[in-house]
Amino acid sequence: MAKTLDTQKALERAQRLCSLQEKCISDVKLKLIQWGANTDDITGIIKQLVESGFINEQRFALSFARDKANGNHWGPKKIEMALRTKRISDELIQLALEDVEPLTDNETLGKLLSKKLRSLKYKNIYDLKNKMLRFGVSRGFNYGDVRDETDKIIRDLDLTEDSDY
Repeated sequence: MAKTLDTQKALERAQRLCSLQEKCISDVKLKLIQWGANTDDITGIIKQLVESGFINEQRFALSFARDKANGNHWGPKKIEMALRTKRISDELIQLALEDVEPLTDNETLGKLLSKKLRSLKYKNIYDLKNKMLRFGVSRGFNYGDVRDETDKIIRDLDLTEDSDY
């Protein structure tokens, strides 16, 4: 039989966790379950954490989006999907995406693709374009934007179908 964590200890542990790093409700709920907190108490603990300001979904969404856009160079689609998996509301997701819009623009995408280009090995222009498209889309940028930036980079390099690579 698994040992259950009493309510006060679970609350204190959750407070300590939330004071170290921004957390959302779903993250804290998952941790409480992993720690063995009584499932009947989890809702009350979460409510107390929200009321006392340890958990703030808006603050979390903004912080998460900024971290992923700045540090990981994620695009808006990838940030949006990650926030959805954390069960953040659509309104807060939209707010977070508006906040990081300058960090996920085409200029940022162009720099990211240019950097990736230096490490790519490719057989021909089609292989290069395909790899760059997959990379940009996997980072959460819009396909059309990735295509446009890829075309611009290839055009600037003056790569043609009959060039040697």
